[in-house]
Amino acid sequence: MRVLVIPNYTNFGQVKDINRDSFLLVFKSFLDNTQIGKDWEWVLPYPGGGMHNHPGIINTFEYPNVTMLQMDPLDCFPAKMRVDYPHKFFEKTIEKYEGKFNLVWSHLPEWTNSFKISRIYNKNQPIIGYCHWSEIPENGARTDNSFWTNLRGILQMKVCGVNSNYQKSVILKNAALDFKPDVVEKLDKIIQPWYLGCDTATPSNGYDDKTIVFNHREGGYTGSKWFWESMDDLWKERQDFKVYTTLKEKGKPYTKYIGAADRKVYLNQLSRAHFGVGTFQGYSAWSMSTTDGFSVGVPYLLPNDFCYPEMVGDDYPLLYNGKGEFKEMVIKLLDGDIPRTDVTHLAESLLWESQIEKYWNVEDNFIGNLRTEFKEI
Repeated sequence: MRVLVIPNYTNFGQVKDINRDSFLLVFKSFLDNTQIGKDWEWVLPYPGGGMHNHPGIINTFEYPNVTMLQMDPLDCFPAKMRVDYPHKFFEKTIEKYEGKFNLVWSHLPEWTNSFKISRIYNKNQPIIGYCHWSEIPENGARTDNSFWTNLRGILQMKVCGVNSNYQKSVILKNAALDFKPDVVEKLDKIIQPWYLGCDTATPSNGYDDKTIVFNHREGGYTGSKWFWESMDDLWKERQDFKVYTTLKEKGKPYTKYIGAADRKVYLNQLSRAHFGVGTFQGYSAWSMSTTDGFSVGVPYLLPNDFCYPEMVGDDYPLLYNGKGEFKEMVIKLLDGDIPRTDVTHLAESLLWESQIEKYWNVEDNFIGNLRTEFKEI
């Protein structure tokens, strides 16, 4: 069996480390934690330039059944990359393998429609997918065109996984504004939630008191601006805390950088945090940075909104409503008035092995369809 992967790299270029790219981590975790496809050949494209700048990726992807093919350099601005389909690369790739792919696994719906209409593509090959991101108003969309292209790509798939039921509901709500009911109904059947998992479920082995971790990206939807303003204000009131962060060059007296390129080193540093925070605003379909923390025993203060009640359950004690309650709970956590929550059970419920196995055994969901499609070929 041979699978062509349509990738979705968003963390590469001169100043970004492709080894920390979320798509790459998801794909690697999939290979590491499942028996699915152990004897299949996976053809994985990677961006030219990004690999050259960060050659360590080759070492992290030494899988005997993964063939890596270099594309031309891609635009490292995600919104532009998503609509800049590399026609020539995929045409040459299909010609190289004489079109002999049993399955296409697309992580970028925006490229999928262009791939599908290629004349040298065998229309009988099934496409399954995963939608990591959609350009929609809730997350600060820059253009409607990208979202429409995203939906057209999803419509070419047998099934398309998404981060959460929350993400699915937001996609369908926005689709209904521009597409007919029968199209939205078809999207509803294709799109299925598939939670991105945890690599481990390691109980906490001690922590550094009064340390807060913010290990999310800089951006509007992560609420990073509000978070740093909140910490600046808190520092004026008290100077007894530290913020561990994966963001470089913050230049603040209370920060410590923990963004090590080596993932084991990063997780070890992350495990020392007292608690983490999520200040997501307007939209959040999932947070791998949060589940990273859960995987090493770090509890997170999270908004009682978006995907988070779905992720942690309604009875999770660290859900906050609004900025005022956020500050109150941060102070209580620092002072020990709110005990440090054990999140081992959350990490265990999200282990990659259990997540993949769950969908492998359910025919209507993502991995179930993967198995079914291979049986039909």
